[in-house]
Amino acid sequence: MSTPPSRVGCRAKIVDMLHSPARTRASAEWLVGQRGTVVGVLRNGTLPLLELDGEPHMFPGGVRRWPVHWDDLLVYTVQPGPDDSPDDYRLGLTGNDREAVHHAVRPGTVFGACGALAHPLPICGWSLPFKATAVKACPECSHLVRTAP
Repeated sequence: MSTPPSRVGCRAKIVDMLHSPARTRASAEWLVGQRGTVVGVLRNGTLPLLELDGEPHMFPGGVRRWPVHWDDLLVYTVQPGPDDSPDDYRLGLTGNDREAVHHAVRPGTVFGACGALAHPLPICGWSLPFKATAVKACPECSHLVRTAP
């Protein structure tokens, strides 16, 4: 299968590491959830080269460009442009231990979509993404995220 050259320049988010090369999968814990721009296509169109957003010191070995398989990416803009993905919510918690509730928090804020004061969990400069389908997800946040324009 050949990917059209128009995919170069599109914006994407790494959502998985099942199909990517082994060296990329070895850094999965740092890469999953990161966003970037497709700057090239390798292996006859099957493997995009993704340049991640951020500074080199934020990534393993200072590497910003990673070969990630198309099936491991969420491509959300076909044309180059601003990063305005609708799922740009981070995980924020209220409560303690097993009773903690997951809230959808926009980057740079401490309030969930429902208005609750939630504590984001930054890890090495990035935060875990909010999953509306999680068992402990706030029902109001889940509804607001799913129905957001």
